[in-house]
This record gives sequence, structure tokens and C-alpha cells, in this order.
Amino acid sequence: MEKKLTYDKYDAGQGFLFAIFMPFVISLVYIFLVYIVASICGADLENITENTVYVIFATLVSPIAFVLTFVIINKFSRTNYIVALGIKSKFSIKYLLVTIFLSLVCVFGMSNFVCLFDAVLAKIGFNGSYSLPIPMDNFGYLVLNLIVLAVLPAICEELVFRGIIFNGLKQYGNMKAVFLSATLFMLVHSSVEQTVYPFFVGIVLALLMLRTNNIIYPILLHFFNNAIVVVINYISVHSGMVSEFTLTTFNILFAIVLAILAVLCIVIVFKIILRNKNKSYSQENLNQNESSPNTFLYVGIIGAIIIWIFDLISGFVA
Repeated sequence: MEKKLTYDKYDAGQGFLFAIFMPFVISLVYIFLVYIVASICGADLENITENTVYVIFATLVSPIAFVLTFVIINKFSRTNYIVALGIKSKFSIKYLLVTIFLSLVCVFGMSNFVCLFDAVLAKIGFNGSYSLPIPMDNFGYLVLNLIVLAVLPAICEELVFRGIIFNGLKQYGNMKAVFLSATLFMLVHSSVEQTVYPFFVGIVLALLMLRTNNIIYPILLHFFNNAIVVVINYISVHSGMVSEFTLTTFNILFAIVLAILAVLCIVIVFKIILRNKNKSYSQENLNQNESSPNTFLYVGIIGAIIIWIFDLISGFVA
């Protein structure tokens, strides 16, 4: 049987459904195995779960889930992922430089606005968790954080979200796919405090995939984005320069203005520097089963919204 050369909306729906529920399944298996080991060794389960090694492996659950999702979807959809992801496309230094610039704009342009969002949540009584899970005690931990929180998520999440989900959703139209995939990317984080930034950067990543038609650039942008955040946290911890965002008039206006400038910069980049020279989704694929329901996607969205609401309620009652 001949392999497909692109993903469709059903691949996207199944991919998102797996991306939502696979981490929970793997987490349950991991916790169960830890419980068994603790019972056999006579160790205290609470002490084990507070151990750094346990936390590191728990952080790896999400990348493992995304890798399994990618493998399963490609296995059953019989898609030539090399072609579908544009991996064989010629690498461009221009696109690399633009990718680095976009990552800097995303992090530094939106950081104050994200802090503003978190401060408003805290003001109305929401208790969120904003610290990185793995310690930042030394340079070795910095490298470990970069691997676990930057390298692995960049590769694993992009293969699923910009690779399978965004490309599959293009069957609904390019711009619908951009905003819908960004919304799904926000929902998969299952966290109220991670609502604004994943949605914003999800749009940028989807637009970058749309313009370059090569998964390598979204992976690089995702890596640079996460790596910058990790390094900033490392510097803050070791310099003692940890500052808290306060809801003053100046800080609020500064955060909003900076976010607007970031959006303008990104619009300029995609309108002028990265013009859309790629062919749009073929009309043949667009019309194929266009009106048939994407049940997997609907179930995934409902499940993700329920998890998000549960996190919202938990934040207020904690």
C-alpha cells in the first residue's frame, strides 16, 4: 500500500487525543511501578516522590508520550513523515536567523505580559506553580534542565503539534489551522497559568511551519525559546536577582505595550521576510470528507477543557 505524503484532519484529531491522554496513562504506569518498588524495598513513598531522580523521570513522561503518539499515528496512518514534515528540504541560514530572532521576540516581548497574567491570577486568589521542577543548584543541573526542558520538548512536541496536528488541520484552511493548533497546544499544557504564552508561541510556531514547510525550524524555535527561559532562571537563582511582578500602572502599561510591539515584530517578519511561497493544501485533499465529523478531535478537546477547568478549580481551592 502506497504511503500518504501528508497528514489529514483525522490524523490531527487522533494525534491530539493521544497527546492529551497518553501522558496520564504513562504517569499512572510510572507511579504504579514506583509504588511496587517502594513496597518491595520498604521505602517511604513520600520520600521517593520528593527525590530529584523521581522528579527527573516524571518530567520525561511528557516527551515519551509525544514520541509514542508520533510513532503510533504514523504507523496507522501510513504517512511518509519525511516528506510530510519537509525534513529533506534545503536548510536555510536566513530561516535560521529569523527563527532565532522570533524566539527572542517571543520570550522578551511576552515575558512581562505573562507575568501580568500570573499576577492577576494571584490577585484574584489563584495559587499556581511557576517554578521549574528540576533544581538549578549547579552547572550540571543547568545542562540537565536544558536537555529535559528544552531539547526533548522541542523535538517531541513539534513532531506531534506542528508535524501531525497543524499539518492535518490545514484541511480546514491554513489560518484556521494556525489558531486551532495553537489553542490545542495551549490546552495540552493542562495548566491555567500556561494559557497565554503557549497560545501565543503556538501561533508563531504554526506560522513558521506554514512558511518554511520544514519541521526543523519550529523545533529550533521551540528549543531556543525554552533554553532562554531555563538559562534566565539559572542566572536568576545564582545571582539572587529574582524579582516579583507588581500590579503598578507602569508595569501593566509596559507589559501591554511590549506585547503589542512583539506582535507587530512578528507580523512584519511573516509579512515581509517570510513571504508564503509554499503551495496551499491541495483542493483534492481539502474536499475529501470535508463535512464528516472529526470525532477524535472533539473528544480530545472536551477532555482537555475538562482538565483545564479542573486545574482552574484546584488553583482556587488550594
